[in-house]
Amino acid sequence: MSYQLALKKGSLELEQEILKKNLCTVCGACLSLCPYFRVHKEKVVLLEPCGLNEGRCYEICPRTRLDFPALNQEIFGRERDDYLLGTHLGLYLAQSGDEQIQNAGQYGGVVSGILIYALEQGIIDGALLTGYSSRYQLLPEPVLAKSREEILSCSGSKYTSAPTLKLLDQSLKECQKLAVVGRACQIEALRKRIKVEPELGEKIVLIIGLFCMWALDWRKLFAHLVEKLDISRAKKFDIPYNRFLVYTDEEVVELDFEPIRQFRRATCDICYDFTAEFSDLSLGSTEWKDEWNTLIVRSERAQNLIQQAEKDKILNLESFPEEREKLLRDASLGKKKRVVKAIFEEGKAPQYLVLSDKEIKWIKEAQQVSGAEK
Repeated sequence: MSYQLALKKGSLELEQEILKKNLCTVCGACLSLCPYFRVHKEKVVLLEPCGLNEGRCYEICPRTRLDFPALNQEIFGRERDDYLLGTHLGLYLAQSGDEQIQNAGQYGGVVSGILIYALEQGIIDGALLTGYSSRYQLLPEPVLAKSREEILSCSGSKYTSAPTLKLLDQSLKECQKLAVVGRACQIEALRKRIKVEPELGEKIVLIIGLFCMWALDWRKLFAHLVEKLDISRAKKFDIPYNRFLVYTDEEVVELDFEPIRQFRRATCDICYDFTAEFSDLSLGSTEWKDEWNTLIVRSERAQNLIQQAEKDKILNLESFPEEREKLLRDASLGKKKRVVKAIFEEGKAPQYLVLSDKEIKWIKEAQQVSGAEK
């Protein structure tokens, strides 16, 4: 199975088919490639046509043609044997072995811990991450981190669509061994970029994906929050199951989640990938133990890194409980069912996604095993 490139189109088609139809994920991939694309407060626009009839910007967009089975084959060298969690070698509860990193990070601090360890071991010399803007309150922005302190400054989840890949090309100029952390749509764009330019795969040595059901529209979220609290006091957000928490230095403020849920981006409703299946490592909340992360190990290079980090007491790993795995699988199944129904049954969404008939049939017929859906 060979991954086929999309139709040869360029910036005008990307504007017409993706930007103007509100399908942009704000991954930042086109922003890294082309000066004609700009972003302001998580809104991407095309300033003017670049003059090319075809371009990498269209090819690598996560909302243009995405052949899920073939891309998986390209990355991992085998067919997907798990339609819910994707190709993987291990599933764990994980936690940083460093108390400072645990306290700074979200939940178990595993992403920060792995990156700091990889940096100190010379496995990477930089990490493309997401921090906060110094200009706009709680607006996520891309950061190239090259030190422990810079990595820790980016710790914690951001729940809006930071254009992290905007800094990809700059980061590749400054780093010979780069790690990238992003949402599933960003990992898809990154893998498509590597497919177009295979030489980039030699410099991007670690790809970490974050579990993501959806991302919120920053403009709508910010407007809502300023009506509810003094936003200047807010330090970070958290979204445990059906709750929305705002952390300040003095307290934790809980807001009604239902209005906030409506701020999710429309494009997220057609995202098939909850657990960032094309990454080397996937991380998310356990929604059970706040001091731990869910960790999915997918590639051999990631497995070697995790095993060494555990041996050096950088990471604490535990077996993933069977009952929690059922809940994780149900969350993924619920998302995939909604997308398959919208795209392949109801035709309510652009059919950018390519799946095998076998997988579509399996998703349609699969039943939840825990009786709960996220």
